[in-house]
Amino acid sequence: MGAKRRGLLQHMLSIRLAHCEEAAYDAALARIEECGSEVQRNEATFICEQRALHTSYANVCARIEQYAADMRAKGESLAPLRFPIRLTQKTRESVENGMFRSFHHFLQDLHAAVVGQHESGWGGVDDAATNVNAFLTRVANVLTLESCRVLDRTATAQQARGVCVSYIEKCRRDTVQLESAHLESLERACTVVIDCLRRFSKESARIGKDVIERMRTFLVSNQRRGLKAAAVRMGEERQLRSIVETHSWLHGGELDDARVGRIHALLVLTHDDLVHSLLWHCRRIAWLRSTNAANRCWCGLAVGPVVDGALLQAPAHLRIFAGEERLRISPERLEVPFVCYLSVVSVANIVLNLLHERRLPLHRISAAYANRVLTCDFCKYEAAAQNILCDTLRPWLERVTA
Repeated sequence: MGAKRRGLLQHMLSIRLAHCEEAAYDAALARIEECGSEVQRNEATFICEQRALHTSYANVCARIEQYAADMRAKGESLAPLRFPIRLTQKTRESVENGMFRSFHHFLQDLHAAVVGQHESGWGGVDDAATNVNAFLTRVANVLTLESCRVLDRTATAQQARGVCVSYIEKCRRDTVQLESAHLESLERACTVVIDCLRRFSKESARIGKDVIERMRTFLVSNQRRGLKAAAVRMGEERQLRSIVETHSWLHGGELDDARVGRIHALLVLTHDDLVHSLLWHCRRIAWLRSTNAANRCWCGLAVGPVVDGALLQAPAHLRIFAGEERLRISPERLEVPFVCYLSVVSVANIVLNLLHERRLPLHRISAAYANRVLTCDFCKYEAAAQNILCDTLRPWLERVTA
């Protein structure tokens, strides 16, 4: 370690002017100031500017080296998102792009884990109208932009976290409102089928006198009332899909005598139960549309240091979550009368939980990533200092002292 540190110090000294060189420059500049020509004095002014610039670049490299040494001494996995220098424009852009990719991949993996837990615990999700990719991109954007505000020192960690929480809650609310509006169309579809079944109940005695012809007439007239469109909409709902598959007659199609007879026999046995089932779904829809986006009925999952469930991986630029415990996603038992599980609401709730619990820090990055970022800018400043020294300062000194 000592040998490595001595090597770094020698490396730093190589881009600085030695004391004897400083004295030589001072002497040469003093002679030109005293008896040099106008051209020489103008050139000396430029050399003074280049000398100051070289010194500033060398000082930046020194600050980066000291910062790296301090991080190594602390031995922490997460480093503050506050660098000892202002990052160069390209490095700053690279950091922002890298953080966005990190957050976006984290959210994609989280969404995949959420869907997996819903499928294993609850049989699936009820997403119908949500654009998942757009939602994940919006959340990744706000996490990135607020982290970069911390990086630029235009916001505190608390302010950045507050903005993220507020925006993610808005995204969640927009999703629930969109799905609620979509549920309204499902309620209308259920009502169409309920009305059809109630008409069948009223006309069943009359239909029974001449089953094939009267039942065919009944089905054709009800198709005109929108049965097929209602069946298509009901088929989009996970909890109604099996009903639509059982009652394929809702989609219409060829009505040969044998099929008409089978439909009649099926409805005689099932129409009452089917009406009750669809009425239950109408009550469910009405209840869901009256609840707010924070209600757990939209989620069904929890995150925490549990034994079972899917392991949650931190964003790549962090590598680990704050805290010592490993986090997992698992199904959550709820005391609610109805549920409508939306995958992106589960994602939003988990991210909000991580933010509230300070598990997903916006003011920290992994120490290894911080080191790579600073190494990138160190190389730029080092190269610039070396170029000034080798291409401008030393050739000038050799020329004026020859």
